[in-house]
Amino acid sequence: MRAVAVREFRAPPELVAVPPPEPAGGEVAVRIEAAGVNPFDWKIADGILSPRRPHVFPLVLGVDGAGVVTALGRGASRFRVGDRVFGQFLHDPVGIGTYAEASTVPTGIAVAPIPEAWSSVEAAAVPTAGMTALDALERSGVEPGGSLLIVGATGGIGSFATALAVARGIHVLAAVRPEAADRARDLGAEAVVATGTADALDRARAARPNGVDAMLDVVGPRESFVRWSSLVRPGGTALTSVYVAPTTPPGSSGPRFVNLDLQPSAELLDRLVVLLQRTRRRIPVERTIALEGAPSALVESRAGRLRGKTVIALGR
Repeated sequence: MRAVAVREFRAPPELVAVPPPEPAGGEVAVRIEAAGVNPFDWKIADGILSPRRPHVFPLVLGVDGAGVVTALGRGASRFRVGDRVFGQFLHDPVGIGTYAEASTVPTGIAVAPIPEAWSSVEAAAVPTAGMTALDALERSGVEPGGSLLIVGATGGIGSFATALAVARGIHVLAAVRPEAADRARDLGAEAVVATGTADALDRARAARPNGVDAMLDVVGPRESFVRWSSLVRPGGTALTSVYVAPTTPPGSSGPRFVNLDLQPSAELLDRLVVLLQRTRRRIPVERTIALEGAPSALVESRAGRLRGKTVIALGR
């Protein structure tokens, strides 16, 4: 089968031919119809998980996928052949990924049936970005009627966080690149501030003179995270998905700093599906690409040039 893989850590991703994986006990085989592109994918290619988890090479990339169950491993009873499923496929050994025509996934992790109204492309866009956004909202402590600053509100995680927060009745202040301002408003942001200028923070402060209850930064770096966190009221929470938050100083009167460390689960994915269906908004997919385009997309992602959510469509 065709797949996009690296032959060693930090090697360039390339289109390769590899045997389709066979499901082990408790796993199902899935014919992949779409795979979501995440920054975590190139980090795996760089070996971020190598100290803790076993890997196989060629290391097929991709953790988010959607498709059709084609075979059941021993003891796998949660799904049947022919079921449409999606989720985060990451499991040991790392390297049996979703940038491929087929993959395998244990049925006990973050995998679920695809809602009838969703396409495979929409489903593949959801797992990692959507679960991270939901986890951030829940850990932020912001209640309906409260306020949330989202730095990078139109990216993969940011788009889901904006839509979910608005659906919850939270007032969203979006900090985005100038060209993404209209998209942030389309997602429901109440106020939008363009980043990349020296007065961006001042304009955000003018939009929310009393500060915000919490902030989610999906961009970084640390210096930027700390500057934006100055808008959070004392006792609030400043969260980051790129792990740049410093340790909260003891006795600090400022916000609580949180580095998000997603713990994916079927239960979290199920709750996310329910909430997304309630929003009645289109799943935010910026563009779709062919499998052959995945190596270039990862280069763009690594350079910070990938906008919104990109999904690989395998043309089924």
